[in-house]
Amino acid sequence: MKLFGVEHRPWSPELRWLAFLTGAALVLVMLINQYLAIPEAPQIITSYEIADDPEVAEAIHQEWERQAGIWPQVSLWVDFAFIGLYALFLVKLANHFLYDRPGVREQKAGKVAKVLLVIGAAGDAAENACLLMAIHQPESEFWPPATAIATLVKFTGLLLGGASLLVVRAARRHPLHPREGHH
Repeated sequence: MKLFGVEHRPWSPELRWLAFLTGAALVLVMLINQYLAIPEAPQIITSYEIADDPEVAEAIHQEWERQAGIWPQVSLWVDFAFIGLYALFLVKLANHFLYDRPGVREQKAGKVAKVLLVIGAAGDAAENACLLMAIHQPESEFWPPATAIATLVKFTGLLLGGASLLVVRAARRHPLHPREGHH
């Protein structure tokens, strides 16, 4: 099957294992997050991440203290492992996609895509750190807006990095090594 006019190159065993481990970590985070579902946080941890108002964050925090116990912290610590796995997976996947893209511009654009993906993962880690601080210092007015900013960095980096990689991958309309008889 051709993707963007290029024959599919199979994933290495390392890339397949990383994909599996990343998916497993995502499922684990999602299962843990089910313990965080409360009316004050309908989007579970995301409601807390984007609560740039300290009063809203405090209301979510108080309800979690009453109902969820240690699960918010467990969710964030497991999410750190997920972040490491998906960051490594995305960089390895980018390298896989760039393998047959030898052009200087393509390689530079690929490096930009990888940097953006890493910035997105770093924003995700910063977001988790801010959330942990907000949980431990619920009276602070600093952590909710800092968390919202880190969330913005995360989504911007991941979306732009993914889009950049897609553009690099789609840029070449012909295979690097055309079949015999085609020019």
